[in-house]
Amino acid sequence: MEMETVGDGGLGLHEPPKYGLKLPLDHEFPLQSKQIIIPRANQVFDMMPLTARYLKYYIGKRWNKKRPIMDYINMISAQRMYGCPIGGIGGGTIGRGFKGEFCRFQLSPGIYEYVTVPECQFIVNIRNGNNETIYQSVLSTYNKPRKAPATWEWNLNGADCEYTALYPRAWTTYDLSKYGIKLVCRQISPVIPHNYKDSSLPCAVFVFTAINVSNEKRNVSITFTWTEVLGGAHRKKTIAKLDLERYSEENTCGVTLEQKINETPCTFTIAKKKDENETIHEGYCLWNAAKTSAYVWDCLHRTGTLTPDPSLTPPPPKVPDKDKTKEEKEKEKKEKEKEKQKKIYKCDSVALSSVLSLEPGGTESTEFCLVWDMPIVKYKKDTKIHKRFYTKYFGSDGIAGASIAAYALRNYKNWEKLLAEWQDPIFNNSNIPDWLKSALMNELYFVADGGTIWFDVHDEFPESDPRHDFGLFGYLEGHEYRMYNTYDVHFYASFALAQLWPNLQVVLQYMFRDTIELETVKCRQSLYDGKTVKFKIKDSIPHDLGDPDDVPFAHINAYNIHDVSDWKDLNLKFILQVIRDYRLLRGHTAPFDNDRYRSMAYIDDVKDGTEDDLYSRSTGQVDEADGTTDESPDLTEQSTPVASEEKPYGVGDILDLLYRSADVEAEVVGERAEPREPAAAVWAARRYLADMYPAARALLRSASRWDHDGDGLIENGGFPDQTYDAWVMSGPSAYCGGLWVASVSAVCVMARILGHEEDEKEFAKLLEQAQHSFEEKLWNGSFYKFDMRPANSNVVMADQLAGHWFLRASGWSEQVFPEANVRKALASVFENNVQQFKDGKMGAVNGWVTGPHGHVDTTALQSEEVWTGVTYGLAALMIYEGMHEEAFVTAGGLYNTLTQMGLSFETPEALYANGNHRSVGYMRPLAVWAMYQAILARPPPPQPTANGQAHHTKEKAHL
Repeated sequence: MEMETVGDGGLGLHEPPKYGLKLPLDHEFPLQSKQIIIPRANQVFDMMPLTARYLKYYIGKRWNKKRPIMDYINMISAQRMYGCPIGGIGGGTIGRGFKGEFCRFQLSPGIYEYVTVPECQFIVNIRNGNNETIYQSVLSTYNKPRKAPATWEWNLNGADCEYTALYPRAWTTYDLSKYGIKLVCRQISPVIPHNYKDSSLPCAVFVFTAINVSNEKRNVSITFTWTEVLGGAHRKKTIAKLDLERYSEENTCGVTLEQKINETPCTFTIAKKKDENETIHEGYCLWNAAKTSAYVWDCLHRTGTLTPDPSLTPPPPKVPDKDKTKEEKEKEKKEKEKEKQKKIYKCDSVALSSVLSLEPGGTESTEFCLVWDMPIVKYKKDTKIHKRFYTKYFGSDGIAGASIAAYALRNYKNWEKLLAEWQDPIFNNSNIPDWLKSALMNELYFVADGGTIWFDVHDEFPESDPRHDFGLFGYLEGHEYRMYNTYDVHFYASFALAQLWPNLQVVLQYMFRDTIELETVKCRQSLYDGKTVKFKIKDSIPHDLGDPDDVPFAHINAYNIHDVSDWKDLNLKFILQVIRDYRLLRGHTAPFDNDRYRSMAYIDDVKDGTEDDLYSRSTGQVDEADGTTDESPDLTEQSTPVASEEKPYGVGDILDLLYRSADVEAEVVGERAEPREPAAAVWAARRYLADMYPAARALLRSASRWDHDGDGLIENGGFPDQTYDAWVMSGPSAYCGGLWVASVSAVCVMARILGHEEDEKEFAKLLEQAQHSFEEKLWNGSFYKFDMRPANSNVVMADQLAGHWFLRASGWSEQVFPEANVRKALASVFENNVQQFKDGKMGAVNGWVTGPHGHVDTTALQSEEVWTGVTYGLAALMIYEGMHEEAFVTAGGLYNTLTQMGLSFETPEALYANGNHRSVGYMRPLAVWAMYQAILARPPPPQPTANGQAHHTKEKAHL
């Protein structure tokens, strides 16, 4: 397929792409799904003490008018209505339903408001050659709400309209050919890999393209309406606090609405591009949502465009006339009293319209922008004022809406160009199934819509720290699980950041590194067993970095069900992310514009003693300054990353390579281009490894305390002491034991790279012992045992090879885990957890009991769940091991089921066999990006051909 060309001045961009979530606007999802969790009798018995303590905790929170971090009493079922949310990273997001509604407002950190605001809309008006209205409708097909403006009409035929979501863009096509028009709305949010400035902007651009398919002239008016949203306690309007203004700048004009959301100032701006001689004096109006919405509708129907409401415009002041008679003055006095008695409505809403004049066969476009400028974040219990990352470029005074809108309307074409340069190679890669191309893009919604915050803290850190340049970053475990950067889950999700915004992954790792030495005096009760434990002990990775209802980043480990300082996976997951990040950072800084040098196969092709000579292997020379080589083009111990133009001739970072043709030119864009920001350098791989190594070494040595019998293998504690926090592991286990063996191998390699010979000897000896114990105790000939308890001897765990997966993602070629055993274990997982569960159409169930009467493991709630992110991670490992067919069946079946359930853009953590789900809008599904990394590293073999045609297996045909 020939892909669309982006950056061509708008030609063809209104056509929806081949890939993405595609739904008619009257679509009903064929499969039902609700969040209903019904534990089995044996599970209820095990959970009773925890339940009792949780209820006490829950009542205490509610009594103090606070929210629990995880609310199991008022769980939210998926709304099954969403399309692409809008907004960049860290500035808040606004959800959009695929049928056209603005919904699910995530503007205050950690708070999701599941409301649909009918006054926030687009309205189309079509007029014939005689300038008579022949059609007018709200551009939505969801049922008109009771509280919607009474005169507004929902006249669209959903069957004639189609929605396409390919995050961060979406297209809606409206077939109005009955009235002579075909209309397309293109929605663009600036979520752009490797771009840190534009990706932080709280805005979206909507481009409407109208095509006249009739044989006479048509005038098409598009109107954007906005009202106060989330206006205070119980969503009551706070009109007294509102301030509305119109404005006109060089290339744009618009209207602004200032309000408060949860006591925080927020300014909404709707803007449009304007012609050189156009002003804002027409084409806009201010109105009252409850009382004067009829004026907006009638004005459009009558004239095809907006004009200010004369009833809301104060008359010109009257000059006193000394010559008036006494009777005339008395009459004037009575008239003034009558005017005072009239109800004067205060405006709480804004609207902006744009008119396109189309000759027969003509095509024209108009652009709108929505901005929400909410620059300051202050958490309730925190005295500190946080500034969102975009304020670094647009200020924190709360008056940046017009500037951001103008910037967005000038630059959105370049955003689309950059998006195409990133996405097109993925779409054109025949090794990636079509469903996966859609999944890769659309699961990225969570990077912005995951309660994400991104703060500018350049004054708080030295230039030698990545936070000086790239800020603080946090996203929630899930829409319902309100904890920042939940680390055991981020382990899976991190593949998205590490590949697309590597500096944010680096920032997050430095944030966790700084917590390792902390130990608290303060204690609390664990809900699981009632024991009193410290919030945090030394030499441990915290579970999370806090609750947005508390003082996040200062008060960490908000999770209170278990003693997370005794969790067996957290320390190990930090170590494995370090070595994986190191590999990817090397890839991002590969020298020269040559695919060979940028390929992971080349980067990983190292011999003993040449681990750090990527530069010399690519150039055939060593650095003349000191005769040494480094894996990164940054050959000096500089305190800041080196921008591409500062490097020696011929050396460029991955950003140059990705965006080498991305410079905006006036003849391409057709107007004044924004001065191009220098590409952000990727944090130096060796510096990152050197900074992280002491922490990784300390964490590994601390974790060795869990090896109680001295066999080199750690043991679980007989309670849910890892990410499966309702599934008990006891003694050596496949999951934690595998993570341990992989981590020992990783630290051993780190020591070798950095020249710590004594450490390398220490950990090499430990690795040999750990490998032997792991294989001897846990390998049963077909798979690695869940743990050592006889009752679990036949339990196949889908996630048993998580440690090996990360080693493969880190470029390991040596066999830390025997290759034959890995392949047999994966085959067992595929045969049991995938194929025998729901006919292979719902991913991999976490636990399966083998035997003549094989069945789902029901010992715990989580053993019988399918975890979306785990399934994607498992599929990635299958790809590394050459099991591409099995990988695509495993992950493809799950993705297709999720789509049929209508769970897009609120992907849950877990599914059950009965179709119900748990925890909507979850972080872990970002692990789908692990599959992309795996395909690049291990493409599938060429397909066999018959008579010149590719032969497709049954599994591929099914997908």
